[in-house]
Amino acid sequence: MSTVFIVTGAARGIGAAVVKKLLQQSHQVIGIDLQPDSQKWQVIQTLSPSEQQNFYAISHNIKRTNSLIECIQQSPWAEQPITGLVNAAGILEMGSLLETTEAQWQHNLAVNFMGPALLSQWVAQQMIPYQSGAIVSISSNAALIPRMNMGLYATTKATVSHYFKNLALELAPHGIRCNLVLPGSTLTQMQKQLWTDDQPPAGIIEGNLEQYRSGIPLRKIAEPEDVANAVLFLLSDQAKQITMHELVVDGGATLGV
Repeated sequence: MSTVFIVTGAARGIGAAVVKKLLQQSHQVIGIDLQPDSQKWQVIQTLSPSEQQNFYAISHNIKRTNSLIECIQQSPWAEQPITGLVNAAGILEMGSLLETTEAQWQHNLAVNFMGPALLSQWVAQQMIPYQSGAIVSISSNAALIPRMNMGLYATTKATVSHYFKNLALELAPHGIRCNLVLPGSTLTQMQKQLWTDDQPPAGIIEGNLEQYRSGIPLRKIAEPEDVANAVLFLLSDQAKQITMHELVVDGGATLGV
């Protein structure tokens, strides 16, 4: 039987790395991203002709879940069971919680939490008749500890973590697993937007007392493939007895919290 996976945030970064690895395993993948021209997605540039045949791109805003689901239902594999879902789309806005506006809260919650939650609800309903499936959501190690000027992001990601553990509890009787991957600093565009030049600030690896940041014990920033490997493991049968789990991929930055 063919296997169909849905990946949000598929154009670049962690989502693109997940897409590439799934296609290398000969799965069929529906990729979703906000970037409008799918032919310009970074992931498209890396695919072989055979991989492109197994990839269906949807340019869409995760906030508009109802119309996104309609697009998924128009994919070439709409009649096939959904094997897995990876929620990799997300945004990061820096700033003080003392200055965060209601509009910022609404936007960040819609993208980081509500969109993934509603899409996962629909996917889970499609999986239940088959009594199988796996959902993996990208949270953040910032969901575990406070971060200076990252309260908006950290709070929405903590919401993601707790929601998906509760969803996992409800889905367990149906044979559907639901887990989370919590990356730390990773070489993606989201991370690089925080840099002042093309090099990561020393405080990321060394730590920064003024920001109460401990640094990275493994002395390196993660590659998107490092996070994708964790996602692929949780999607696979190797993790068939794992659900409600938060797998932290941060080089030890949160000190095992």
